[in-house]
Amino acid sequence: MKPAVLDYPKSDNLGDYVQSIAAKMMLSEDPISIDREKLNSYSGTPACLIMNGWFMENPKNWPPSTQITPLFVSFHINPTVAKQMTSPASIAYMKRHEPIGCRDLYTTELLISKGIKAYFSGCLTLTLNREIFLKNTNQSKSILVISVLERLKPKRVKWKNKDNLVLLGSQWLKYPFKNVKYKRAMRRVDRFLVTQPETVIKRSQIISNPNIPPAQKETLAMEQLQAIASAKLVITSRIHSALPAIAMGIPVLFLSDGLSHINQSSRLKGMESFLRMEKTKGLKNLKLEHIPKPKIGKEIVATLEKAVRTRFQ
Repeated sequence: MKPAVLDYPKSDNLGDYVQSIAAKMMLSEDPISIDREKLNSYSGTPACLIMNGWFMENPKNWPPSTQITPLFVSFHINPTVAKQMTSPASIAYMKRHEPIGCRDLYTTELLISKGIKAYFSGCLTLTLNREIFLKNTNQSKSILVISVLERLKPKRVKWKNKDNLVLLGSQWLKYPFKNVKYKRAMRRVDRFLVTQPETVIKRSQIISNPNIPPAQKETLAMEQLQAIASAKLVITSRIHSALPAIAMGIPVLFLSDGLSHINQSSRLKGMESFLRMEKTKGLKNLKLEHIPKPKIGKEIVATLEKAVRTRFQ
């Protein structure tokens, strides 16, 4: 049975590929890649698939096909599809493959409430080794800012048809107020950064063209990890920019403005002990030198490594 990792052909988020890179680095042979959103139609070589990550855009395509043997670790269920992902068929499927290693406490508690054996595993990205990605052994003096407050930035809903007319009107009314809130928060960030003596480098976790080949997305994700490994400190609002930095022992400031909705807060539940979270209003009283180097519990890393490596020995 071949090892397999998840693929995301339609994704514009490098965080997805960072998670797959972490999974690949746990394996001793090259895995095959399987589209997360088409697991039910997979008909290739029998595969043991590492089920780490966010599930999912299309819950109608769940559970996976019988050609897939799942390894549930660092598994997260999106609250908007929790009902579908805990249908009787899904519960029966997960019970056949329990215990389920969950990336966050929200998913852990959800599955336990459904009678499924589950535990908090943390994220596989917590196993990433800085030395693998560090190109220059000299101590970096830069602050790396990745995708801060992107989820706070309002988006204009586009006209599709008359069915989304109410949503369109509601969003257009709210847009000016949300945009003012976003711009005020960004001004607080900019005022804070301009007072720092270090060089500030800005990057995004979101790619402009989601239709580029998956191999190219993985290359961009590797470059992102190399940039993180070279930073003195990382400031971000993205979990999969923060957790790799923590794994590498790099201090992280996680800006949490705009992440109060359950879709976002659920992903953070259980990660508070890893992350120094701050609202932008608190930046005026914050000194970066007071943010300590992160320490990950050895038991979490050991649990993650054991979950994957014992399956593929």
